[in-house]
Amino acid sequence: MMISCMRRIPKPAGVLGWTLGAVAMHAALPFELSRLRGRGRPPAPTAPAVRSTGLLTVAAGASLMAWAFAAHYQAAPPEGWAVRSRPAPDYLVRTGPYRLSRNPMYTGESAVWLGWSLFYGHPAVWAGSAILCAAWPAIVRWEERQLLEYFGDDYRAYLAQVPRWVPRTARH
Repeated sequence: MMISCMRRIPKPAGVLGWTLGAVAMHAALPFELSRLRGRGRPPAPTAPAVRSTGLLTVAAGASLMAWAFAAHYQAAPPEGWAVRSRPAPDYLVRTGPYRLSRNPMYTGESAVWLGWSLFYGHPAVWAGSAILCAAWPAIVRWEERQLLEYFGDDYRAYLAQVPRWVPRTARH
């Protein structure tokens, strides 16, 4: 019998950590950016319709992020997530939003930032959104190399079946 001495993050602690991290990165940070004062006049107030659209976009993005995390939660071993230096988990998620797009978490995060950009209308929030969205392609290419190395043909088949960002339309 092999005894594993690998450290694991219990599922409840992982959910708490993910939630707090998501709120800090995708709600508190845009809020703080919106409060920055530049030279000259502050940005003009955003129209109510644009603010409402922004909040709906935040809600849609947050829902996608939560759905993606729920798929990870279900796929993770009962004892929780392994603590290791590489970013790839011990499992390949193909359920939930991962059956439609290989990167639903990043897509949701981008939508959240777009929503806050619309809601606040502040140049610093728009800049944060642009920086985040510009970084995703490089991050995703790096992650894909890691996943190919770890999962091999299983991940190669997933790459062939599921698009990177936008779900394919059904063909009849």
